[in-house]
Amino acid sequence: MIIPPDLEEIATVGTDAKAIELPKYVGSTYDAASRTVTAEFSFTNPFDSDLVLNSVSADVECSAHVIPLGHAELTNPLEVRAGTTATIVIVFTWTQTAENHFLTAHQNADSIDIVLVNLGLDVSGIDIETPENINLTVPLAQ
Repeated sequence: MIIPPDLEEIATVGTDAKAIELPKYVGSTYDAASRTVTAEFSFTNPFDSDLVLNSVSADVECSAHVIPLGHAELTNPLEVRAGTTATIVIVFTWTQTAENHFLTAHQNADSIDIVLVNLGLDVSGIDIETPENINLTVPLAQ
């Protein structure tokens, strides 16, 4: 494999003192009309090189019932300069199955515990798939 010099630091993170920490959940808002939740995460780039987050995608499931609820995606590619912190915006789009599940299993709930599974990222042209699941509580009401 050929690794461009500016990405070598990322590829050797396992042997480097620096490590990428998972983005931290900041909060989210719900839009009933579009059946979406917009979630914000804070991410700090620990490297001496800029990173470009080209894509993020995950499937969304109900934590309590393991019901597929929809899909989550990065809204726009994002450049994170070396040593800086950026806000990553991810949109969760609920399916009709999710809406039905909310009405039957989470009636009158203001929020729901979800899990992001099958997480995939493209960071500066490097595709990353992780077995890690991310648990969040997101709103079901405005």
